Amino acid sequence: MSEIIQSPQCVILPSPRVPISIRPAVMEDLPFIDSLQKKHTKQVGWMPTKQFEGKIKAGHVIVAEERSEIRDQMSENACLTSDLRPLTSAPVGYLIGNDQYFKRDDVGIIYQINIAEGKRRALVGATLLKAQFERSAYGCRLYCCWCAQDIEANRFWESMGFVPLAFRTGSAAKSRVHIFWQRRIRAGDETTPYWFPAQTNSGSIREDRLVLPIPPGTHWSDEMPRILPREESTKLEAPNHKQIATIRERVPRSKIQNGKPVMALGRLCFTLPKPVIEKPKREKRAKVKNDPKLVAAARELRDRWLEQVNSGQYLPAAEGKYQITRALPGDRTPVSIAEIKSSLALPAPLAA
Repeated sequence: MSEIIQSPQCVILPSPRVPISIRPAVMEDLPFIDSLQKKHTKQVGWMPTKQFEGKIKAGHVIVAEERSEIRDQMSENACLTSDLRPLTSAPVGYLIGNDQYFKRDDVGIIYQINIAEGKRRALVGATLLKAQFERSAYGCRLYCCWCAQDIEANRFWESMGFVPLAFRTGSAAKSRVHIFWQRRIRAGDETTPYWFPAQTNSGSIREDRLVLPIPPGTHWSDEMPRILPREESTKLEAPNHKQIATIRERVPRSKIQNGKPVMALGRLCFTLPKPVIEKPKREKRAKVKNDPKLVAAARELRDRWLEQVNSGQYLPAAEGKYQITRALPGDRTPVSIAEIKSSLALPAPLAA
């Protein structure tokens, strides 16, 4: 594998093809976010409404709005004059992210990025990413995300300059593979070391998984091994619900009327209360954890591999199309290809 190379064709992100503005999300955006998530659950995963509310309150959600102008023709002189009303806006996408991952201040994460149909390929997603980078804390230098291997979103992360570093097995039910993407977010940064966790046990799948590096010479779209923790050989037998006895009090004097047992006390008849049958409580499924020896081995493999990666020996080339890095004071970022060519051109000859 070749070391990471920033393509000379990587230019400043142009203006989106639709006029948009980025703002923090508010609770009124929850119906739009939830409806867009339901349409693309297989691509972005699933996040409960309560979790959405917590992310919005924490300021971890930003929304892209499309701006449009409304011209109001006057009723009497419609053919002569027109007024330009204020801008109206409609949400077209959102991003959920945080500038901390695994309690590391130098690594941020993108949980979800979702664009409405009809507004894709209009640089809305790239604008959301750039806005997320710029609003992150000063110490954040890397951003990462997990993406299922079998969806087209991986092409988006690749085009945004993210590098595939590692993979893990998804949930046991879906049997998918998740690719770990990461990139440096500061303009001109070529020294910040890459990093990824050796184990995950929460997130959307909420299962214990080992994270392994993508072997050198292997493309992120190639078949990856699926490694699941081993289940215990001894399992507790499920209780037989038919053997659960219900205690009923003996009725001293009873008879049957209309197929229902009643108590007779002189001329008064009382219907027997229905026996209360307690349903057995559902036992929580025990989480299967990886062997601590395997976790330690995965951590050592991660550290050894990252040592080679950060030294420049093993890393796929970054294929970013646009410059969406965060420009800090003093950073030198090329503005366009024309400026790059002019900086490489020879100086004009001196006059005689």
